[in-house]
Amino acid sequence: MRNGIGRRMRFIGVVALAGVALPAAGFSYGVEVPENGTTAHGRGGAFVARASDVSAVGLNMAGVLGLRGFQLGLSANVGASSNCFQRSGVYDGDADVNISVAGTRFRTGADGLPSYSGQRYPEVCSNRALALAANIMATYRVNRWLAFAAGVTTPSTPGSGQMFNDMVRLPNGEYAPTPARNMLFQKNLLVIYPTLGVAVAPHPRVRFGLTLQPSIARFQFGVMANAVATSPQSPETDLLIQLNASGFFMAGALSTQVLINRFLSFGAQVHYNAPISASGTADTTSTYYAAPESNQAPGTFNIDEMRVELPWNLRAGFRFALPRAGRPTQDDGSGNYDPMTDDVFDVEADFTYENTSSLGVTSLRNSGDITIGSRGMTSTLPAPRSIVLNSNLSNVFGVRVGGDYNIIPGRLALRLGFSYETQGLNAEKAVVHLPAYAGASIHAGLSYRVGGLTINLGFGHFLFQSLDASQATNSVITPTPFTDCVGTGAGACTTNRGSYHNYLTNGSLGFNYRF
Repeated sequence: MRNGIGRRMRFIGVVALAGVALPAAGFSYGVEVPENGTTAHGRGGAFVARASDVSAVGLNMAGVLGLRGFQLGLSANVGASSNCFQRSGVYDGDADVNISVAGTRFRTGADGLPSYSGQRYPEVCSNRALALAANIMATYRVNRWLAFAAGVTTPSTPGSGQMFNDMVRLPNGEYAPTPARNMLFQKNLLVIYPTLGVAVAPHPRVRFGLTLQPSIARFQFGVMANAVATSPQSPETDLLIQLNASGFFMAGALSTQVLINRFLSFGAQVHYNAPISASGTADTTSTYYAAPESNQAPGTFNIDEMRVELPWNLRAGFRFALPRAGRPTQDDGSGNYDPMTDDVFDVEADFTYENTSSLGVTSLRNSGDITIGSRGMTSTLPAPRSIVLNSNLSNVFGVRVGGDYNIIPGRLALRLGFSYETQGLNAEKAVVHLPAYAGASIHAGLSYRVGGLTINLGFGHFLFQSLDASQATNSVITPTPFTDCVGTGAGACTTNRGSYHNYLTNGSLGFNYRF
């Protein structure tokens, strides 16, 4: 290794960037699929006032009072997405920039610089992978005034897993490090909401719901840092940091459903996430691009606490239903109303709001040491003991519009929907792990009922607005946001300038059984 142990090496604070990102990708905002539950999905998420199957436990617990007897439901949103990044500029490498690929998988050119120097950064996209957002719930209505529910749900986002290749092949045939490597180019999330709920009706037309969710979260992220501040773009001294943190937190929701008359109803829910306190370890691989790989040097330090304020969200909407002549209606007090059997059609419009700016501060406490160098020539430096970072996110507003038409009452229903959300990500702090783009989606679905079993299908196609961060003046730099970057190449310091876009197609399958 050219820089050896004798050269002053300094671990950089990029690990802090990984910490600030953990909750951002795992919860509601970002690329969100509206909503969990196949019926809701086919309606573009416009379901808070209708709440007509067991998925209402997650979207409006009060609506469970409209479900007869004991019901069991299982649904899953399955999405195939790819997030893409076109970094601005070219790979650095000239007489003024100290970049070395010695001992790595990359080739040195005749001028002693990396063979890829001067080549334009290619667009890179995360590997396509199916993402599953599952929902299993059981409900029991004791009578018109009281109902209970229990089950497990997950966030309605397909962005739980994302992986960029660590190398790319350029048009000239040379291999180079991925342009996304100094951001969170590896991500794998698991968030589970075990749910208990109760609904009461103090008045025949007014219902209230409460859910409590003692929840579990596990976060796994990978980011590439560099152990030499004077050579931020040198693959020779790149250090892969893979964070693994998990913890418990409390969440829950308050909801209401108001049956205004036989035609109109109103629904609303506020969902709250308590601050999360997670802990775990960070595995490091020094000289990650070493060739052979046996020259890599592994290490580990502790994440004693990662504390984040998670956002809360609000959804509210009105629904219009046209009753079928001679059938029960939502306000008749009989308790026998079933939208698929008793309505000709319905349409709903919802408003959504998420307080994403509440993620304003993320703090990490760490202990242990960072291993740097190559195998047989390593040294250690203390891991950053305390890191506090401010996020730069906007609150997200959205609309959902959708409805059902019952072609064969009680047997076959078709539905359509539309959704739109504003941008949550600021171009000045754009990142690949959080595709919080403004965008719209169109949805379709159907329900087919046989006896007590209802089979639901849903489909959604998303159109996201690209994010242009090529002129960002407050861009993320490497080696660290806490010290000045000393690289002199055109792109030696900035890592997130460029353009971003996302592709997403999503489907949903669900079953609801009424005993």
